[in-house]
Amino acid sequence: MLIDIAVNITDKLLAKDENSVEEVIRRCKDSKVLPIFTGLDHQTSKICMNLAKKYKTVSTAGIHPTSSSRYSNIDEIVPLVNDETVVAIGECGLDYDRLEFADKVSQKRIFRSQLDLGGSCYFFHSRSCHRDFMEIVSDYRIRGVVHSFTGSIEEARELIKKGLFIGINGCSVKTLEGIEVVRSLPLESLLIETDSPYCKIRRSYAGFEYVTTDFSQQKALKKKNEPCCVVQMAEVVSNATGKDYDLVVETILDNTIGLYGDVLKKSVERWGL
Repeated sequence: MLIDIAVNITDKLLAKDENSVEEVIRRCKDSKVLPIFTGLDHQTSKICMNLAKKYKTVSTAGIHPTSSSRYSNIDEIVPLVNDETVVAIGECGLDYDRLEFADKVSQKRIFRSQLDLGGSCYFFHSRSCHRDFMEIVSDYRIRGVVHSFTGSIEEARELIKKGLFIGINGCSVKTLEGIEVVRSLPLESLLIETDSPYCKIRRSYAGFEYVTTDFSQQKALKKKNEPCCVVQMAEVVSNATGKDYDLVVETILDNTIGLYGDVLKKSVERWGL
């Protein structure tokens, strides 16, 4: 089985209504994939939490950096991050590629506020901001994962030295440089994700040549990414590094459960995967 650590279940491009959510979950179970639902603000975090309860999985709760300017404080998030279904605070962090949504000051303020909660685990977003990100997290003792990683080998190693995992998806293996990052990192530091409905491994991406599972004949999966497609990321890791596929799956599963703990482990057991 596989665990997809980043599923934007509240995004209408992934699931526009309850029936669509049911279909996404059905395809997850058929593919033996457990989805972790990603909260982006108070509203989506609450929806993710409730859907996680309904489908016996887990979720994250937090304020995405691009939503930072909408919040003067994080009071609304606190009750959610303390819920037993929520395994990590996030998606939180910094995004300097989209400053039109929230300036650096707002992003840093809300980021630090979420770190001040002292959560047991964090689901991080870091885009074109590595130095500031490291400067902030260096003040805290934290565990977590930097998801959708597209940085350099040196940046990844610095994050790993801090004790963080690296989350990779289709965008992570878009270029040959991205493939080299995957090859250079210890398997014990990796988690995999789709960030669905986005970050699909497209034919033009360097990572596509390492994909063996083809979803193109399934109408629902022709254009969008879904958590069931996370198998392709496991294939990329295996085929690009020359490591045995079963070893890759087993190690990344252990990494994921090791990070998120007993709550996630119980969800895996409830799904019977």
